Amino acid sequence: RLPPAAMASMLSCAAPCSVHARSAFGARHNRSRHPGRAFPGRANRVTPVCAATAFAAPFVAGVDKALARELVAWLTVEKGLPYEASSQVSFGENGVATLVSDARAGEPLIAIPQNLCVTAVDVQDSPIVAGLALGRGELIGLALWLCHERAKGALSEWAPYVATLPSAGDDHPLKWTEAELLKLLQGSPIKNEAVSRAADAKAEFAAIRQMIAGDTKSYPQEAYEFLTEVSFIDALSVVVARAQWLNAANVYAMVPLVDLLPIVGAPPPGVSPKLAAGGEAAGKTGLSKAAGIVDYDVATECVTVTCANEARQTVPVVAIDSLGRNCSDLFLATGVVDQTHVGDFLVMTASTVNTDKLFDAKRQILEGMGMSADSQAFPVFADRMPLQMLAYLRFARVKEPSELMTVSFEEDRIVSPMNEYEVLQLLMGDAREFLGEYENSSEEFELLQLKEKGLSSRAYTAARVRLQEKKLMNATTNAVRRRLAPIRGIPTKQGMEDPNADLLEIFDAIENLPNKPKQMYAEFKKWARGDYEEKNRGPKG
Repeated sequence: RLPPAAMASMLSCAAPCSVHARSAFGARHNRSRHPGRAFPGRANRVTPVCAATAFAAPFVAGVDKALARELVAWLTVEKGLPYEASSQVSFGENGVATLVSDARAGEPLIAIPQNLCVTAVDVQDSPIVAGLALGRGELIGLALWLCHERAKGALSEWAPYVATLPSAGDDHPLKWTEAELLKLLQGSPIKNEAVSRAADAKAEFAAIRQMIAGDTKSYPQEAYEFLTEVSFIDALSVVVARAQWLNAANVYAMVPLVDLLPIVGAPPPGVSPKLAAGGEAAGKTGLSKAAGIVDYDVATECVTVTCANEARQTVPVVAIDSLGRNCSDLFLATGVVDQTHVGDFLVMTASTVNTDKLFDAKRQILEGMGMSADSQAFPVFADRMPLQMLAYLRFARVKEPSELMTVSFEEDRIVSPMNEYEVLQLLMGDAREFLGEYENSSEEFELLQLKEKGLSSRAYTAARVRLQEKKLMNATTNAVRRRLAPIRGIPTKQGMEDPNADLLEIFDAIENLPNKPKQMYAEFKKWARGDYEEKNRGPKG
């Protein structure tokens, strides 16, 4: 079977998911009419795409050792999973995964055959939820599937797996009230997205219940008593947090064992994924975790976890976020704040001036490069200047046609001091405006709040989210300030002038005051000698 169509709304890799306020639960697809599997065959491999609005697995809580090992036994004994497919990883207390022995970079740690993964095909094969899921996002379909399998209890074919998918708990962002989201995430760029996702979840449930009520012949009421708003929102929270987006197969999948792995933020694009392991792999002290890359392998027809770094026995095994989301977006999906995110970033937008006489020319050039002249999003990282954004702003602020082609998007090259000054001031203003949205722009506010006794778990988590965002923006502000310092000027018609020229003149006069009496005495001696008389007479003859 051909894989499902790609999501309708995709961002480029440079424009992360926090830019878009689209429904978080996947685009609506028209499925292939051909029966078969959700994974592509060897001749039908799908080119990987940048699925910037999907979700991945969270840190696991509430799964004990017995449940995890019962799942392993079920997979191997009843489902025929080869022993070596997961023998490199052991699951202990709370489902924590650790390495059984040392692992090499590129070594497979877990391999789960595609028939043991839950996808949209399993949703379509369910006579109870297939009709309700038709035309809805894949994650909605998987949530309906999970609701139904939970209701079956021990009678479910997937019971040992479903047992490792406990409640998401009360603190998942989908369960926060709108008032809590607006208050606790005040100033955060994810506030509106968080409110939208929670509202979308309730709207989807209402639409599903309306569909059931409107066709009692196809959907007998007694068959759907299990589907309550509480059960649906909880199942959706679990699916949103733990469903894997497999780039090579272009599908969402619930993958046993793999979704027990904690998720860690991915390094920036172009940086080795082994940095996600932390410790010595990232040039820091301490042992590195075993950082796994999760994807579908066409050759083996398995979902595999491949170790990205050299790792030692007994270290924790984690999954690298294949979607490259930032800390805030990961929080919206999983409810967990990854404060060690090695590639954390914020999103800033830039645009050209539509009243500019060169606007049409700039628009054509930008669109030719795949950018928008109206609003272009850029990721801003803590340890580097946003060079692409700098180049865009330099281009947007160019005044003369002759300067259009002097802007480089490959090199960090200044167009002119006046242009650079304007661009850096714009960046500084945007950063200050960003920080001004919070209740308090200082990081100290969150640091003190985190020390408060009796702070609710939701307020504590929200404070950690805001603190991460402020750290990133303050790092950007400092980087812009360092760039701005050497210019030390203001634009005038004559060029760049020192903005402190008047003050420097005053200070020079004050510093010269002690020399004034000496200068006056010297001038008096010149007058007494008649030096000025010679000058006044002028040349003889």
